[in-house]
Amino acid sequence: MKTDAPDTLRPTVEARLSQQLAACLHLAEQHITPEQSERLKALRLMAVAQARTAAAQTLLQQGHTLVLTGPFQWKSWLFRTSALLPLLVLVAGLLALQDYQQEKFIRVTADIDTALLLGELPPAAYADPGFARYLKQER
Repeated sequence: MKTDAPDTLRPTVEARLSQQLAACLHLAEQHITPEQSERLKALRLMAVAQARTAAAQTLLQQGHTLVLTGPFQWKSWLFRTSALLPLLVLVAGLLALQDYQQEKFIRVTADIDTALLLGELPPAAYADPGFARYLKQER
């Protein structure tokens, strides 16, 4: 049965249990032979080495995650070419945009030339300094 009342005895019981456990360990420590002490020391050093190795591997794995290397390697030709793909698309887009701008400029220039050749202007109007203003008003 689950109750909502706080367990007030739990900290007291845990404290008493930890004191009893510490007393038992202290008593057992006094009866350890030098040979057992050396074995415990060797085991402790092995445990520390394993903990350091595990910590280093965890940091290395986290480092790979943060660097986003993942399963791909920069040495892979497929990965390198896929990294260049956006650059190629950008260059192709810029070339297409330049071609479109040139075509637009040629069309506008052709329209102006057509208007000049088909217009009803006298030849003396072409020498007039305000002729460019006239062309702008015509459009």
